Amino acid sequence: MSERPAYEPIGCRHWLLSIANKYDPNGVRLVRDHYSRRKPESPQFMPPGETIVLVSAALDAVWGWWRPHPRSGIRAMNGRDGWTCSVFANHGPELSSALVLDAERALGVLTSSGRTAGPCGPDGMMTYVWRSKVKSPNPGYCYKIAGWRKIGTCARGTKDLLHKPLAPLEPLAAVSA
Repeated sequence: MSERPAYEPIGCRHWLLSIANKYDPNGVRLVRDHYSRRKPESPQFMPPGETIVLVSAALDAVWGWWRPHPRSGIRAMNGRDGWTCSVFANHGPELSSALVLDAERALGVLTSSGRTAGPCGPDGMMTYVWRSKVKSPNPGYCYKIAGWRKIGTCARGTKDLLHKPLAPLEPLAAVSA
């Protein structure tokens, strides 16, 4: 059974902002079997740092943006400065590429309206796609359809690093008007 914690509309077609963030019970449920989970039983499904958790209105998809908190002085292990999609799970009927584009919009709206600890870094938006664990002949296809491009791999070479610049958007008040 799905719980309905507090969610905030942010002017996006598909996504609501989770107030519970990295402890969102629906997020935990949706990513329980995701290949990125290290401890599926944990009530927290996002890494330490600044996070943005988006949950679909139908509670059938979740997206997690992550970056080291800008004031922590910690750098991401890949040395890049931007927002990383650390988890994305779509169990609903919406096209995953449409959800990717709307998650980009959500990030743009939240950063341009001062709802994050600072602007997006110069490396924009990133994600890693673990080729051998994705059930697709074209891993990362939904990102590629949304305009993301491969710019490298992880240190072990097992995951593709995909990237897209973050386009500036109008502030939150203008979007929800």
